[in-house]
Amino acid sequence: MFLRSSPLPVLASLAFSLLIGTAGGFVAKAAGAPMPYLLGAFAASAVASVTGVRLFGVKPALPMPLRNLFVAVIGVMIGGSFHPGIFADFDQLFIPLVAVVVFVLAAQSMNYVLFRRLGGYDRVTSFYAAMPGGLIESIALGEKAGGNSQALSLQQFSRVALVITLLPFLFLIFTGEQVGSAAGMSLSSGANPVQWSDWGVLVFCAIAGLYGGKLIRLPAAILVGPLILSGLAHYFGLTEVGPPRWAISTAQVIVGAGLGARFAGFAPRDIGRAFLLALLSVSGMLALDVVLVMLVMTLNDQPFDVLFISFAPGGVTETALIALSLNANPVFVTTLHVFRIIITVVFCAVGSRFIRL
Repeated sequence: MFLRSSPLPVLASLAFSLLIGTAGGFVAKAAGAPMPYLLGAFAASAVASVTGVRLFGVKPALPMPLRNLFVAVIGVMIGGSFHPGIFADFDQLFIPLVAVVVFVLAAQSMNYVLFRRLGGYDRVTSFYAAMPGGLIESIALGEKAGGNSQALSLQQFSRVALVITLLPFLFLIFTGEQVGSAAGMSLSSGANPVQWSDWGVLVFCAIAGLYGGKLIRLPAAILVGPLILSGLAHYFGLTEVGPPRWAISTAQVIVGAGLGARFAGFAPRDIGRAFLLALLSVSGMLALDVVLVMLVMTLNDQPFDVLFISFAPGGVTETALIALSLNANPVFVTTLHVFRIIITVVFCAVGSRFIRL
C-alpha cells in the first residue's frame, strides 16, 4: 500500500502532483499538441520536479503503486484488441523480430561510442546507458556492475522522455495524423449495455494481471500481465468492452506525471547535458528505425506506422499508448517492444563480461 505513513501528507502530495499533471494536460490539449494528456503532464511534472515547486510547503509526489495501477489499465485496454482473428497478422512476426535483434545490436554499439567518446562516461556507465530498452533493468544492472547510477538514471529517463515527445510530433509533421486520446473500445461502445459483470472482468484483469505478472516475473509485468488476462477475456467473449475513456486519459496523465517526477533531485545543468546526448542518441536510433522499417516493408505487409512505433526505442507503456491512439495494432507493437527489452537485457548480460575486461 502507498499510504503506510501519515495519510494526509501523502494525499496532499498526490493531489498536488495530479493537479500539476492535469493542468499540463489541459494546457497541451488547448495548444493543439499531439498526445496532450501524456506530454502535457510529463512536461508540467518535469518542470515542477526540477524547480522544486511547493504549495503550502507540499511538494508533488506520485506513489509508484498508483502509477502501476494505471499502467495496468493501459494493459487491459490493449488486451481489448484481442478477437478471434487477431492472430492473422502474427505469421508476419518473424521478419520484424529479426529486425528488432539487428536494431538492438546496432543501437547498443552506436550509443556506446556516443556516450563513451562524446559523453565522457566510463566504460561500464556508457555500456548500460547505451541500452535501447529496459529502463529499470539497465539502471539496476549498471549500478550492480559499478556504473554511475545517477548518470545512468538520467540518461535512460531522458531516452524515454525524448522518444515519447518526438514520436507524436513526427507523426503529426510527416503524416498529418493527430496523436490524441487513445482510440479503441470504450464502455459506451457495443450493442449491449454494460453490465456489472463487465466491470468485474476488467477490474480482475487489471489487479490479477498486475500482481500475477510481477509474481511470475513477466517482462514489463505491470503492463503485460493485465494485457494477457484482458486478451484472454476478450478473445473468449467474457466481455466486449474496455476501460472508459476517462480512465485512459487519466492513465496518460499519471504515466506522464510519473515520468516527469523522475527528474526530481537532478541539477538543471546535468539534465541539459543528458538531454543533449539523448537527443543525438535518439535521433540516430530513429534514423536506424526508418531504415529497418523500409527494409522490412519489402518483405512484410505491416504498414509503416505500426513498424515504426514497434522499433521506436521508448518505454513499452508510452509507445503502447501512442499505438492505441493511432489504432496501430497495439498488440503487435507491444509484442515487439517486449521482445526488444528481452533481447536488450540478454545481450547486455552477456556483453557485461567483456565490458569490464
